[in-house]
Amino acid sequence: MAKKLPEQAQVIIIGGGIVGCSVAYHLTKLNWKDVVLLERKALTSGTTWAAAGLVGQLWANRSLTKLACYGTELYDGLEKETGQHTGFVRCGSLRVAQTKERKSEYDRSMAMARAFGIEMEEISFEEARRMWPFLYTDDLEAVYFQPNDARTNPVDTTQALAKGARMGGAKIFEDINVTAIELKKDAVCAVSTDQGKINCEIVVNCGGMWARQIGKMVGVSVPLHAAEHMHIVTTPIEGVPKDLPVLRDMDGYIYFREETGGLMMGGFEPVAKPWGMKGIPEHFAFTELNEDWDQFQIFMDNALKRCPIMETAQVRHLTVVPESFTPDNAYILGEAPGVKNFYVAAGMNSVGIASAAGAGKSLAQWIDQGYPEEDLWSVDIRRFYGWQANHRYLFDRTTEAVGLLYADHWPFNQRKTARNVRRTPFHDRLAQRGACFGEVAGWERANWFAPQGVKPEYVYSWGRQNWFEYSAAEHMAIRNNVGVYDLSSMAKFLVQGKDAMTGLQYLCANDVDVPEGKVVYTQLLNQRGGIEADVTVTRLAQDKYFIVTPGATGCRDFDWIRRHLREDAHVFLTDVTSAYTMLAVMGPRARDLLVTLTDANLSNKAFPFATAQQIDVANARPLVMRMSFVGELGWELYIPTEFSNNVFDALIAEGEKFDLKPVGLHALDSLRLEKGYRHWGADITPDDSPFEAGLGFCVKLDRGDFIGKDALKKQQESGLTRKLVVFTLEDSQPLLYHDEPILRNGVQVSENTHGAYAHFLGSAIGMGYLENLKGIDDDWILSGKYQIDVEGKLIPARVHLNAPYDPEAKRVRM
Repeated sequence: MAKKLPEQAQVIIIGGGIVGCSVAYHLTKLNWKDVVLLERKALTSGTTWAAAGLVGQLWANRSLTKLACYGTELYDGLEKETGQHTGFVRCGSLRVAQTKERKSEYDRSMAMARAFGIEMEEISFEEARRMWPFLYTDDLEAVYFQPNDARTNPVDTTQALAKGARMGGAKIFEDINVTAIELKKDAVCAVSTDQGKINCEIVVNCGGMWARQIGKMVGVSVPLHAAEHMHIVTTPIEGVPKDLPVLRDMDGYIYFREETGGLMMGGFEPVAKPWGMKGIPEHFAFTELNEDWDQFQIFMDNALKRCPIMETAQVRHLTVVPESFTPDNAYILGEAPGVKNFYVAAGMNSVGIASAAGAGKSLAQWIDQGYPEEDLWSVDIRRFYGWQANHRYLFDRTTEAVGLLYADHWPFNQRKTARNVRRTPFHDRLAQRGACFGEVAGWERANWFAPQGVKPEYVYSWGRQNWFEYSAAEHMAIRNNVGVYDLSSMAKFLVQGKDAMTGLQYLCANDVDVPEGKVVYTQLLNQRGGIEADVTVTRLAQDKYFIVTPGATGCRDFDWIRRHLREDAHVFLTDVTSAYTMLAVMGPRARDLLVTLTDANLSNKAFPFATAQQIDVANARPLVMRMSFVGELGWELYIPTEFSNNVFDALIAEGEKFDLKPVGLHALDSLRLEKGYRHWGADITPDDSPFEAGLGFCVKLDRGDFIGKDALKKQQESGLTRKLVVFTLEDSQPLLYHDEPILRNGVQVSENTHGAYAHFLGSAIGMGYLENLKGIDDDWILSGKYQIDVEGKLIPARVHLNAPYDPEAKRVRM
């Protein structure tokens, strides 16, 4: 290890677990030599040392799966590269299903695996027992095998990464405490330690359990909390080979792996024990917590059932250590919002060994070129809001978060803990009308409405869930009559100042130099032409704009806009989300209803589509926009918060004459898919351009410079090789969710970006990017025969170049 602390470093990494060492290793691979890693005690002494070392390949989406596969490749060759033993064994893994519903989940996972290039197959019980001689199978529905999964020694692998980093020029210091991080003009500039100060350009927070505390040094929210995590190791058992596959019985909350001739068994319990509420002791290093056999009992009971040999096995040791978990059970990666050059890689949710290689590589690329190679929204730190580092919220959520790793991964699964944190003024009124709420970014949002006598509660399955028919009725109410939904969770920003227009012109692909009252649908692009945000921009005055963007991306989008407005410009960005609620009144009779509540002229001539006016509605004066995300006539009402229930009550009272139906967000999703409307994070991402996504009508190349313009001009000149299209299944029964493989002429060519059930059309619907490296056009697309893999069954699908519902968009302009 290095001894003399430098006065200057280009990059300082805080934390010497496997993640910090991976970041250092990968930075040096990109020729960053001036890298310093600071570890408070010894490398791996936080939680890395006690990890199980499981290295699985299949994750929830293509990007994370690609990173996980990279991890197995890196670890496999790391010992040869560095000379440091790693203990890596490509032993494969088995996963067992105790229920038909779990089998459905794994059948969908197997289809995803094929789409992502991962080997996975269902095997017979006999074959499973041959691979795992101690396995009890009589109560199982199915067993699946992934031959390329692996395990590794966490300490040795971390030391190999550290050695590789040092070979590349990085300096590593142990037994050094970071006491402060200095900022200058909202950017990091120095790190203070108990042994001196180091000036720097970039700081990377890989502090594990300490990451939240480190984030506070610069006012950055890092929402994670520690929980007790435990496993046992037996003495050697006759017949346990070194290459015994990892076994996961998620229905029993447990896993097994070989350990020194015996078995390691641990798990993820449904109700966990948070730890560290009063802080982490200063002396903490390689520390084990008190044994808790009562907490471990659920694992032991299920282990005895799944592996009867455990009845006579001798337990050598019960290890109990804290590990950090995040509110959504996904790790935290990326440059923090609000502070330049402060990056985070933490909150690994007990999968840090499998994640560290890919996370380290991606973050190093992010630092090196300003963006990651993969779409990493699912782990991006900007998905969290500042308040989500609240200690009580994290404590409550952590009791549930641990078990989510092995729980059934149902579609639309809702968290049970830390709920009712953010509620709109309409919440109780919606609840009285049978709303069943889901949660996004802490917001309680009505997903569907139960009729009288039905409990508004999810009954999960992989088929049609209990709310399917109720949501269908909501869907058809908007198609045929009129409905109202609450989308107050949408993030809302004001951009003001004499340079507001020129500032936004540089950020937006569309032209926002429009008359007052005009609403512009536009994308914010990166320099590669990829879509960073999907927003509406309304010009309220010559020097004032109102931006609306999804609530889930509010933190990310605010940060993107803030970073890309010129520092010397006279322009001010303000988050006004809490100042306004939003009710959308949509459907063919929306005008008929609203005219009973206002004296404003709502005719096409007086109030055309894509315009906004401040008008009287009931006893309030909201900003009203004629826009639609459902493909029908309608208006969005942005109501000053204190007037909200006045407007809602008036709408409901007058709405009785029109059979107004409250509508949930499941219906909103199915309605927008029927209309072919894109959703950021699923159908459009930073890797997709507006031309590829069918949003070329939002791009105005015949004006001044804007971010991404050069890339779009080149793409326009060279021609497209990929294009987003819509698919509907020709069988009315199967359902689409996400990432189902799409086949063209029998060959897998894409995956479904997002799916729902198109109730008007009578089948499941989804989207996918088709690619032809020789150039893509409508003839090529239509000449193919398409199928979508749903749980291993190839379902014929119809491709649509335009929206399958109202492709000419006549209904929004009725």
